[in-house]
Amino acid sequence: MSARNPAGVSTPAADPYIDNEVEALRRVVVRRPGREIERMTQHDFERLLFDDILSPDETGREHDLMAEILRGAGAEVLELEELLAAALARSTAPDREQLVAHVCETAGVIEVAPTLAAWPAERLARALIEGVYWHELEGVPESLARTRALAFERREMAVGPAPNLMFMRDPCVCIYDQILRGRMATQARLRESRTVAFALRAVVDESRIIFDEPDEDRHPRYRKFEGGDCLVLSPEVLMIGCSERTTAQTIERLAREALFPVYPRLQRVYAVLMPEARSVMHLDTILTQIDRTAFLGHGPLVAGSPGAPGLQVVRLEPGRVPHLIDGAAPLDVLREEFGREVELVPCGGEEPLHQEREQWTDGANAVCVSPGHVILYARNRRTVGALERRGFEEVRLSIVQAPEQRAEIIADGMKRERTVFSFSGSELSRARGGGRCLTMPLRRDPRGG
Repeated sequence: MSARNPAGVSTPAADPYIDNEVEALRRVVVRRPGREIERMTQHDFERLLFDDILSPDETGREHDLMAEILRGAGAEVLELEELLAAALARSTAPDREQLVAHVCETAGVIEVAPTLAAWPAERLARALIEGVYWHELEGVPESLARTRALAFERREMAVGPAPNLMFMRDPCVCIYDQILRGRMATQARLRESRTVAFALRAVVDESRIIFDEPDEDRHPRYRKFEGGDCLVLSPEVLMIGCSERTTAQTIERLAREALFPVYPRLQRVYAVLMPEARSVMHLDTILTQIDRTAFLGHGPLVAGSPGAPGLQVVRLEPGRVPHLIDGAAPLDVLREEFGREVELVPCGGEEPLHQEREQWTDGANAVCVSPGHVILYARNRRTVGALERRGFEEVRLSIVQAPEQRAEIIADGMKRERTVFSFSGSELSRARGGGRCLTMPLRRDPRGG
């Protein structure tokens, strides 16, 4: 695909399908961090959910390495901006106007929507992600909102950037053969789920996108769900974090309205009761699957420790009231579902100090490209060491290696029984998201297939 010819995106529509977390990854969507990162300042941290300013060039290079690993492992890697441009080029005027109006309303500048909606598809796609300056919007009438913004805003932007879009896992998530549109918990990310769902029309039939009815009039507790909280364990089982970003009310609503009635094979949804804290904002910040019977996790919360039980888990089943599983932590549930041979590789190794440090730098947030082959930031050395003690071999990728050399290294790593592909990630990890956060799988081989 080429970003210069979005209308020509010719990737054939293929039904999405995800019934597991580890089988061979065939198709995935990413967003390479771009100008939206460059347009942030330290004054945006609280509003845009960042802890530091990222280096745009280095962040992009690190993301390129991750995408290279994904491709080398056999996945088709789709770029969000290209998909959005293609979807906009093919859309009807009312659909395009509706999307732009939503973005502009969340930014508090609904008056600029008609001007923005008339922009060509490529320019509009870029604007919806990177943001738009007031001086780019010719003919837009003056307003009190604009006057106030220009009095205080250092960048003079009508629509601000959307830097969190690089965390592709959250706005939409593929569950079985459909795409579930998220309900973003924060104002900073409010426009993302509708934007991403629109972009996915370029490669997914619109009828596959579910849980997307307008529900902005409902109380926020009934409409907060982000994809980083959802682990698709099998055709019969999901595990969802009841977290800072995903509410208990929305999990139950999702199960009763959109999952159990549609998927008769789905028997259990486990809700993990998590503290509402930024350090553990999603379930995948403390637990990810790395092989058919292996998980990477933050031991104190996932398994517990002597005198300190792990997180509590509630089981939801069709036609039954939610049931708190007495005395069971997430690891107990996983062993019940996958067998007693399930192993938990401790993020940060065995020492509590390093467990805390590397959980913060996304040591538990790995993405599987095939069973036993995962991507992780190289900075999490204690986690890599814990993986090596369990039979994983580290294969480290760097920008100083020639592309041909990297291709050979990745191919060799895929031939090994267990591999952890590591790359720098020093800038990416400062944004608080690892390989799983940065990827939205659309298709994997079926479990057991």
